[in-house]
Amino acid sequence: MEKMEIRTINLQELRINNMKQEENEVRIIEGHAAVFDKWSEELGFVVPFREKVSKGAFKESIEKDDIRALFNHDVNFVLGRNKSGTLFLEEDEKGLRV
Repeated sequence: MEKMEIRTINLQELRINNMKQEENEVRIIEGHAAVFDKWSEELGFVVPFREKVSKGAFKESIEKDDIRALFNHDVNFVLGRNKSGTLFLEEDEKGLRV
């Protein structure tokens, strides 16, 4: 029997807010997608590991790359892109703010 790998995200750092935009109701995800200098929960399938993100880890990617927020890592379900202005990303003192 194969062992199932389970990944989670700490939703304590993110909020989903409803907003009215023109005549449409939209949902905005706000908060921190990653927090600096804090150990993750246990990750990995065959070999368990934990990771810690350092300040500055996202700086170059935010400046240069076309970053996409995807639903379930599916390229067919794009929630936003930083280059189109539908995804806001910045590093602050706490971590990666979205």
